[in-house]
Amino acid sequence: MLRKVKHIKLLFLFFLLASTQVKGQEFPWSLHYVTNMNTINPAYVGMWDRTGVMISSRTNWVGIKGSPLTQQFSYYTPIKDQKSGIGLNIQRRNVGLEKSLFFTGDYSYQIRLDVYNYLRFGFRAGFVNYDNNLNAYQLYPDLIPDSEFTTDVRQYFMTVFGLGVVLFDDRYHISLSIPQVINNTFKVNQNGYSSLHELRTIYLAGGYVFKLPSTIMLRPNLLVVATVGKQVYFDASAIIYLPGDLQFGLNLRSNGAMCLTGQYTFRNNIRIGYASEYHVIQDIRKYQLGTYEIMVGYDFNLYRKKNTRPYYF
Repeated sequence: MLRKVKHIKLLFLFFLLASTQVKGQEFPWSLHYVTNMNTINPAYVGMWDRTGVMISSRTNWVGIKGSPLTQQFSYYTPIKDQKSGIGLNIQRRNVGLEKSLFFTGDYSYQIRLDVYNYLRFGFRAGFVNYDNNLNAYQLYPDLIPDSEFTTDVRQYFMTVFGLGVVLFDDRYHISLSIPQVINNTFKVNQNGYSSLHELRTIYLAGGYVFKLPSTIMLRPNLLVVATVGKQVYFDASAIIYLPGDLQFGLNLRSNGAMCLTGQYTFRNNIRIGYASEYHVIQDIRKYQLGTYEIMVGYDFNLYRKKNTRPYYF
């Protein structure tokens, strides 16, 4: 009981300190990140006993031409010694005419601190293929070319890496990560040209699983995102786990958006999730119909362990 109270106090203090400093800016990579924390921190890869794959597709701001489209495939598995894990991520992002294709691999290693608590480290490395056809942009109605948009950035490969650490037991987690730093080395003829790939973003997250009556679980979670040169962003969420492998979630974000999520796991371990996000404060809600994401996952017992732990992160 004392251990549980200690964790609750630590989590409350974490929430309080974070919420006093944030105003909101960046989005997490996936609307389902709360139950797929490996998408924002490589240290979660292989944390639990099962191997899994996940495919997701997200369309931002439906109704706006050239709005972001993000598609992702992830594979993750523990290594047999249970102290480490590996993963593979393939992600495709299109924003207008800008296209990015990511290929990254994850590795994690776990240290046991005491009977209950663990510390896990993660590393991500790979490359991104970046393409931006600047000549195709029509900036003026009379089609007059802009001298700053005469050199394309076509099919350029850049290296990418990330780091992460997570402190956890079966009920709580506190995570810190920089999941993506890209070495933007391409050269162009004009001065001052840059892309969003130069951003350095830090993710701080924490959550705790509360056991409610009738085998119902409740997990509040807070994500704080800080990007160089931008306002800090936070996402307060809660997931409720119902009997029968059904779960629902609600996210309230500092940019004025609200996200609803739902996920169901079938008896054959196939997971299907759906999420929708709507802006309720900012004027952007007048010009778009929301953001939507569908996710399909499959978990299997690669090493045929007799007892596997449920996972909530």
